[in-house]
Amino acid sequence: MGRPLGTDFIEDWDWYRIAGSEEGKADRGADTPFPELCGHCEKEAVNVSIGNLLSYPFVREGLLKKTLAIKGGYYDFVNGHFELWDVDFSLNPTFSV
Repeated sequence: MGRPLGTDFIEDWDWYRIAGSEEGKADRGADTPFPELCGHCEKEAVNVSIGNLLSYPFVREGLLKKTLAIKGGYYDFVNGHFELWDVDFSLNPTFSV
């Protein structure tokens, strides 16, 4: 397995940053200070990474069997504050109406 030849993975991550920014503006208003929007984008990037991990069958299986736990973290180095969040994962049976 070699190095990726393209840069599609970089553009994908940049898309998440842009989406997070637009979502942040919509959630917090257009007059939200830029540093606050940046923090929102950084936290959203962690959530996207967690979502990407959940795309692996062995990760989902580990979470369901309780042999694996995923945590997300965000460090605000300006204010010296660290946030840690757990991932609560379960599957619900589908039903039709």
